[in-house]
This record gives sequence, structure tokens and C-alpha cells, in this order.
Amino acid sequence: MNHYTWTYVGDAGRNYRVGLMYGPKTGHLLIYIGSKIVQVDFKVFESKEYTFFIEEELVHINLERRGNEMYFTFNIDKEANTPRNQVRHSLERKYFRHMLIFLGVMGVLVAGVVIFGRNAKKSETQRIEEALAEGSQEATGRVLLKKLDANQTEISYEFVAGTETITSKSLIQSEPLILLVNPMPLEPGDECRVRYSTRKPRINQMLFSEPMPRQVEIYKQRAIAKHNLLHPDAPSGMTDCFVQTAFERDSLRALADIYFQDTKPGYNLEHNLETYAKLTTDKGFLAKMEEKCGHLIKLDKG
Repeated sequence: MNHYTWTYVGDAGRNYRVGLMYGPKTGHLLIYIGSKIVQVDFKVFESKEYTFFIEEELVHINLERRGNEMYFTFNIDKEANTPRNQVRHSLERKYFRHMLIFLGVMGVLVAGVVIFGRNAKKSETQRIEEALAEGSQEATGRVLLKKLDANQTEISYEFVAGTETITSKSLIQSEPLILLVNPMPLEPGDECRVRYSTRKPRINQMLFSEPMPRQVEIYKQRAIAKHNLLHPDAPSGMTDCFVQTAFERDSLRALADIYFQDTKPGYNLEHNLETYAKLTTDKGFLAKMEEKCGHLIKLDKG
């Protein structure tokens, strides 16, 4: 799933974080401002425009299909006949030159900050990749989570290199703690593979897409516990068999479908009540369930 964010600065200097999440395979889309969801759409595979207000400012988020790729832009509409634009045009006529200078300086500053931030992040990632390419070892990393505020959590991890315990901050951050590379929700103590430089172990990288075998079993137990909670009348042993059969079919993605079976698509575009329904009505999966778990229903009835 692709995730894009923009920052809009309001009249009083308040920052509005505008985000867009888009699943290229499903076409599902979600737009939010801060913690508020403003738009949910499904199966969006062609160019499309979404319009809404931030304070009194009319803004557009445009999706443009170019071949096999989808491009996203965020624009402030300064031409539409809105009260805000009427005031703006009046001021522009009166102070045109001053506004041009001000907007020009602000544009350079904002562009510089954005470019600097992107380059800094890129250089950090590139530095880690280059160091690991020169020589690396692997270890088991344990996830640490620190709540920063109501909407943001810092993700870090620790691992042992030789006799030293090292703690590193992850470059990946996600508000709902559902990572693009790992469909199961992140919890403290989760274990994934870590690569670290043989020369400088503090240069390292946690591979969230590669949970340790013990962690995979923990994911299964979380899916089983969630399913048992929602289906307390299931035949004895059926939930365990159901989860294992689903895992053999689609690995962690199937576990996520089960775990988020009562979740609306607006919260999780990739795994939700709709993907769970798709899994449990698939003819191939139902046939495998009959083969693997059918005897449990007979025993329960007997």
C-alpha cells in the first residue's frame, strides 16, 4: 500500500497533516486530515479528483493514471469563487508586488525544507545499505514501542551483537502500527530479523517483513484468540484448524484477514471484514477446510 502525506499551514499557523493511503492492487483509497478520515473510496484505477475544505481553503487531491503508474498531487484552489479567494484576489490587486515577494520567499523555504528532508532520509537509508553491503551479520531483534502522543508512536528495536545490546530507532513509522511490509499489527516484544554491519553494529536494519519463526507462531495465536472472541460457539479445535489452513493458503496475509475480520475498510484498506468474507467464501479454501477440518464438525455433532 502506498502512503503519501502533505502539510497545510492554516491562518493561525496551525499545521494540518493531510495523508493518502492507496492500494495499487485493490484500488482502495483513504484520505485523512490529522486523525479525521475525510474520504474513503474503492476500486479506483483511473484518474480522479477529490475536493474538500481545510478551514476556508478549497483543496484538491488529484490521482492521475499514466500507463501502469498512479501519480498523486495536492493543490490549493486559488481560482474558484469562494469567500477566501474573493478576499485573496482583493489583496492581490492592492498588494500584488509584496505578495509575490512573500510567496516567492516562502516557496523557496518550503521547497528547501522538503528537499532537505527527503535528501537526509535518502542519504541515511543509502548509508545503511552501503555499510551492510560491505559485510553484515544477522540477529534476532525485539520491537520496542514508545507512545509520543495520542496519534503517534515511536518504533525502535534492540538486538545483541556479540556481547553488546544495541537499541536503534526504526526509519519506518506508522500511526496505526500496521506496516506496509508486515500486515499484522506491531506489538512490543515482536521479533524480526536484524542485519547489522560487522564493522559498526550500530549501523543496522530491522527487516519487519521477516518475522522469526517463533513470532509467526505468536501471530497465529493472536489470530486464534481474536477469532475465538468473535466466534465463541465454534466446534472444539475448529479455530486452530481454520487458522492453520488459512496460513498455509496465504501466510501472514491470511492471518491478517482473520485478525481484522471485524474492521472496516476505512481503518485498514488491505485487511478488513471484506477481505475476510472473500477468504471464507472462496471455493478453493472451503474445499481445503472440508478436507482438513471437516472431521471436527462431525465430532462436535456426535
